[in-house]
Amino acid sequence: MGWAQGATLTYAPIAALLIARTPIPLIGARVIDVGAGTGVCEAPLRAAGTATVIAADLSHDMLAWSRPSRPPAVVADVMRLPFPGAVFDVAVASFVLNHLTDPVGGLVELARVARPGGAVLATVYANSSHSENRDTVDDIARTYGWVPPTWYVELKATATALLGTSTSMGAAAAAAALIDIKVDEEPVDVGITEPQALVDYRFGQAHFAEWLAELTLDERAAVRTAAVHAIESAMEPYRPRVVFLTARTAR
Repeated sequence: MGWAQGATLTYAPIAALLIARTPIPLIGARVIDVGAGTGVCEAPLRAAGTATVIAADLSHDMLAWSRPSRPPAVVADVMRLPFPGAVFDVAVASFVLNHLTDPVGGLVELARVARPGGAVLATVYANSSHSENRDTVDDIARTYGWVPPTWYVELKATATALLGTSTSMGAAAAAAALIDIKVDEEPVDVGITEPQALVDYRFGQAHFAEWLAELTLDERAAVRTAAVHAIESAMEPYRPRVVFLTARTAR
């Protein structure tokens, strides 16, 4: 799966930073990882000593990735999690809320399944995050026939920017009745310093998956090579700006 082998290059280090910001101890904790995807939060959660992790995602294929080595999982919508209230110590949503046109409702649902005094952890990309090299990769893909899928265009237009500042994220958390709210917006050095890694990360994103699947192996190799060549002379470390939220539920 392209996501696990490409997009994870960026999402995994950010997930580790998010888990490290937890406002409550994770040793022995029960955690729900909402929008778990291929499991970027699972390694830092295990390393922190959690007792139970449940992965939830709308995509069965994402949850099926490397299934034997992963925690129990359920196909579920963040807006309607199939659990009673107050059953987890921590609810994690790494790059999930930016997919919602009602992010406050998503935060309310995360808070609902967390116990009183539990924690909610979340990340989204900042509206100020920008990379000319990333944009160049997209431009090269267009010259090879990629057209952004309708769902992606609609997502960018209706949901992505809603929580993309510290102010908007903090306001949403407050509207969801969370307490002890802490929001930080900062660039993150995800360790991508080579053009090949940036191209693999970008082409591992879901909005490229269907198009890439329709290409032959030779065509995929050609577009990857063209993208690498287009950015190699201007390559600099990729440091996306991320909005981090940590908060607690009312006691």
